[in-house]
Amino acid sequence: MRLVRFFLILAGVALAFAADPKPKLPDAPGKDTLLRVCGGCHGAEIVLGKRLSRDGWNQIVVTMIQRGAQGTDDEFSEIVDYLSNNLSPDSDKINVNKATAPQLQSALDLTAKEAEAIVSYRDGKGGFKTMDDLKKVPGLDAAKIDARKTKVVF
Repeated sequence: MRLVRFFLILAGVALAFAADPKPKLPDAPGKDTLLRVCGGCHGAEIVLGKRLSRDGWNQIVVTMIQRGAQGTDDEFSEIVDYLSNNLSPDSDKINVNKATAPQLQSALDLTAKEAEAIVSYRDGKGGFKTMDDLKKVPGLDAAKIDARKTKVVF
């Protein structure tokens, strides 16, 4: 029995060390550009944990350019877009008028059928203006949307 307990503890310790505790940059358009352009001087993960507005991220990028960061205007714009879309105070919000079904499903913890219903309704009737508009989608649980209303933008 002691041997079994020892191996269970050993397995738990091994799993704890195998798990990667470091946060990762979100997978989204612009990540590769950020890694390539910014990673030449420092780890691009330096941005993790910061929550800046678009203006704040733009200021950081301008400072990096002044310090010698190499890239094109398009690359720097892509980096600012990536950072502001994924690492800003509002990055956990989703625009229900622009998001794809998989994005809606993930961000709002919906089923694939519910997310598709939102996109289909939006494509047929036009964009949503209010939460009440969104709740009119057939097959969508209004209580589920109410519980996640702080994540929804129009």
